[in-house]
Amino acid sequence: MMKTAQESLRIFDQRACNVGEGPIAIGLMNNEIWWVDILGKQVLSKNIVNETTREIVFPEDVSFVIPCINSDFIVGTASGPLRLHQNGESSTMPGRESADGSPDLFPLRWNDAKVAPDGHLWLGTIAYDVDSHPSGCALYRLDKSGDKLTKVIEGIGISNGLAWSADGKTMYFIDTITLSIDGFDYCEGELSNRRRLWTSPNESYGAPDGMCIDSEGGLWVAFWGGSKVRRFNSAFEITEEIDLGQPLVTSCSFAGPNLDLLVITTAKFNQVSRNEDLGKTYIAQVSIPGKPTQLFPG
Repeated sequence: MMKTAQESLRIFDQRACNVGEGPIAIGLMNNEIWWVDILGKQVLSKNIVNETTREIVFPEDVSFVIPCINSDFIVGTASGPLRLHQNGESSTMPGRESADGSPDLFPLRWNDAKVAPDGHLWLGTIAYDVDSHPSGCALYRLDKSGDKLTKVIEGIGISNGLAWSADGKTMYFIDTITLSIDGFDYCEGELSNRRRLWTSPNESYGAPDGMCIDSEGGLWVAFWGGSKVRRFNSAFEITEEIDLGQPLVTSCSFAGPNLDLLVITTAKFNQVSRNEDLGKTYIAQVSIPGKPTQLFPG
């Protein structure tokens, strides 16, 4: 009898991240897992099968790692993004100033990012002092060519989880400060008809953070301050929960040859608990497979 996701939950990687985020799966059989430790200024990887690991250290905070079709990576350094080439060298890409027409008005960095089914990269920002700038951030689109960055939505608090429906016509989006999951109509890189789909019923749920979508259209959402990953069906009913046993759960992504392994990142950020597993990365087997990581084409 197959174990439930909760029963199969185990630590995948022992490296404790200050703020682990943004797992992705690439390579042969989706077994090469990459993620970031944002405030640890690192991109990390581990292979599910042979357990080889890697760390790439940057001089500034790094919020996401996005794989490209040509095996480069786009890395969300605070002042970037950068394209990290296979030879270890990096090159600059269009940054926020090119989209905003001016430098940042206050200290901020990139946060979550994901490639849409049509190839555009969507990436959002977060202020280092969120309390002072509760709606000062934005969601951007890097065109699939990689040549142009455009600010699409302003007035965001903490730009976070992104996912698309199977037909590519709906984009799901989390602004964590609203404690909600929103939907947009999506067509050729344009957004319309924003609507609220779910809101956390009380503070004990935590705040929705990163998310991914499975083959049945179910959204798996990590809850910062809520200790759990929750799955929502198309009616936004909770059909499954995975309790990580620590409060700061940040994101999740599908991996493995059958895409039925859920990799889950966590954070030890400012916690005083004696829990030795804070910030580690987990893996669980789920009954509904997900979708592979979308690669950036440009």
